[in-house]
Amino acid sequence: MAVKYLCPSCRTPLELRADRLACAACGTDQATLIDGMIEFNGCTDKESFFEKQAIERLDAFYADYDAGKFQEVLARRSLWQMDWANKRVGITTKFWWEPHIGRITGKRVMEIGCGVNYIVPSFLLNDNSVFAFDICKGSVDFLRKILSRIGAPTAKLEMAVADATKLEMGETFDIIDINNVLHHIDDKPAVFERAHRHLKDDGKLIIVEPNYYYPPRWMIETDSLDPANFVKDYFVKNDLIEKGEKAIVFPRMRKQLLDAGFKIDKTFKDPNYLGYFTVYWIKENSGLLRAIFELDKHLFSRILPAAVAPFQYIIASKA
Repeated sequence: MAVKYLCPSCRTPLELRADRLACAACGTDQATLIDGMIEFNGCTDKESFFEKQAIERLDAFYADYDAGKFQEVLARRSLWQMDWANKRVGITTKFWWEPHIGRITGKRVMEIGCGVNYIVPSFLLNDNSVFAFDICKGSVDFLRKILSRIGAPTAKLEMAVADATKLEMGETFDIIDINNVLHHIDDKPAVFERAHRHLKDDGKLIIVEPNYYYPPRWMIETDSLDPANFVKDYFVKNDLIEKGEKAIVFPRMRKQLLDAGFKIDKTFKDPNYLGYFTVYWIKENSGLLRAIFELDKHLFSRILPAAVAPFQYIIASKA
């Protein structure tokens, strides 16, 4: 076990005894070592959302992946050319942080809510040491499967099943990445408090999340139209969103970051106002999708405010 875990109650280093991770000070077992991976107690996806809506579909999307296919897909950075597997989990722009903090390589990286997308594999391919975790075991197991399928180097990878509101670490990281995760977590201040402790003094916290006030999303997620919100009912019934899911209200979240001891170095909007709404129904790499992308880039992104953008991006550091 390379990663140093602390007790979530007293922050004493946890000790591995046989297959149990325990706190000697509290006299409690906190996690179990199963198939080479730490699984913390109480980590369950209570809605079984990932298992219901994603594994079978993503398995089909990734069926033909190998190292070459992954590299080909990795090069598709913009929404109009985005591969379906990443588009399906809310990726609109790959490597969005690079114009602001450069390429992430040779760093110690924490991935909160690792999910299944291009991020962890690309971090590994760029010679980073990565600690990736998710509260959903199905998500972590499937990511392990994809990493094996594409031949990604895993010598510098450790994964765990853990709760971002409770996990305590005995080490710090150069980069902490949170990608489309916080809108599934109620206690965001607890996540930010821990992220602040786990970030190096000169490190960067990078976040992308969906915006609650993006009009199509608001219509799907708002409670103000209940019980006659048939669009929301359809999305929940077909496991396209979680029951009760709400995207991020960004002024509130920025205040939570400041309260946790961060300063916001950069925040900006996703420009795909029309594209994100239409991308699921139009073939990738098509002329129509490229035209919509250019329309967003040169018109809608210039006249529409961040308050109604589909996503917003944040780069933060310790204050």
